[in-house]
Amino acid sequence: MDDSKFQKVKISGVFMANAPEGVTPIVFLENEEKRILPIYIGAAEAFSIQTALEKLPYPRPLTHDLLINIMEELKSKIEKVVIDDLNDGIFFARIIVKKNGDEYEFDARPSDSIALAIRCEAPVYVSKKVMENASVDKKSYKLK
Repeated sequence: MDDSKFQKVKISGVFMANAPEGVTPIVFLENEEKRILPIYIGAAEAFSIQTALEKLPYPRPLTHDLLINIMEELKSKIEKVVIDDLNDGIFFARIIVKKNGDEYEFDARPSDSIALAIRCEAPVYVSKKVMENASVDKKSYKLK
């Protein structure tokens, strides 16, 4: 990954937003310049991201917890998550996994990638091009 084309972001949280199809969850990724990348996500992924952000214990492993447990048992680790493309309003992400010094890339939805990154404390990066084309100034959102 060419680091000059990406910037590290933090997960600001999961919120509810009005969309053409009704109220829907949205996750905000924030860069150092206080620009926010809003990504609409599904309800299950929103729940998974929110429980991970709040470090809420769950009686049984959720799907994202299960995948992390499997990866740990197989001695592999999520190195980072990269959101690197936007096409027709759809974001594309990759999960970078390391095992025995080898690196593997997996195509994934950003919401799943974010849910996994939070759980294993992996950094999340967004391409500068995607941030340029789809982010908004944090001040333009009225968060409650």
